[in-house]
Amino acid sequence: MGFRDREKQRQLHLARELFSAEALTVHGTYSGRPYPFCLADAYSGENLWTGFRADALSYFDQRAIDWHGGFKRRGLDGEERRFPSGHLCDSQSFCVNVWWPFTAAPQQLAAVLSGLGYPVAEVLPVVLDPSEPYVAFEWIGRRNYLGEGPGGRPIPDERRTRGKNATSADAAVRCRRQDGRIQILLIEWKYTEFYAAKNIRFSGSGTDRSATYVPHLRRADSPFASSPVGDEDLFFDPFDQLMRLQLLAAAMEREREMDADIVGVLHLAPRTNRELIEGITSPQLVPLGANIHDVWRRIVGETRFAARYVDADVLPLVVREAPDPAWAVWLQRRYGDME
Repeated sequence: MGFRDREKQRQLHLARELFSAEALTVHGTYSGRPYPFCLADAYSGENLWTGFRADALSYFDQRAIDWHGGFKRRGLDGEERRFPSGHLCDSQSFCVNVWWPFTAAPQQLAAVLSGLGYPVAEVLPVVLDPSEPYVAFEWIGRRNYLGEGPGGRPIPDERRTRGKNATSADAAVRCRRQDGRIQILLIEWKYTEFYAAKNIRFSGSGTDRSATYVPHLRRADSPFASSPVGDEDLFFDPFDQLMRLQLLAAAMEREREMDADIVGVLHLAPRTNRELIEGITSPQLVPLGANIHDVWRRIVGETRFAARYVDADVLPLVVREAPDPAWAVWLQRRYGDME
């Protein structure tokens, strides 16, 4: 049995302890089909910790960010509201459940980032706007640096939506380092995902995605300028995702977005998800390393890329630095025993 199926069973075993009876009365749906490992659609919001659920939902609504596989429902006031997927192994909900308490806890967040190996002096708001918290979700950059859009047609900056038709970091944080330089981290968060060895250069509609990304790959200042692999070898997930995030990070750094001197990518995934970690899906990348992290370090180096494990590294740190002890107990109970 693979990691994903084990996690479904573990989450189901905990469900009656963690969720309301109403959320478990009927099977919720995922991609239009009912499954026992999904909360009832009308109660999918329970996938988020109750202590900050309303604030997190409001954050996504205010920025028109859709939840992956989530729902839209109109309230009594007629306004449309967005809700997360009810899938108990939903990666996006997991990410928000871990990082939301630090949106208003800069000192604790600085301690977590320091524990992950970053020389943090202080955490800064993610954008130069006091309304934005210290962690941002589905960050796409202030401008369409990569010229992304459906069908290969770039979307104007002012019409873009975070998390849609654009390379999006699951989370982003900004800090001042001990050497005085400002650094932004684009976080790629994984849970039970794993990928087939399939080239995705062409989209489902037939768009050649290389027309969008290869010009950025071949820039003289690209992190791939001295890459030991060909462009075509990168169009395999999860390497395609990392490639796009690395290009976004390089563009943000080049444009000094939010006064950043350094913009890097931080990949976070469970060590126990061996199907993901050891899944070298691109045939030409197999000789570069035993896992996706080693392979990616060989391609882009360690200056702008780092990887840690959600279960072994991140969860112990966030629980130790928890802004809310009750949340820490809940988080540890829900995600702390992935073995």
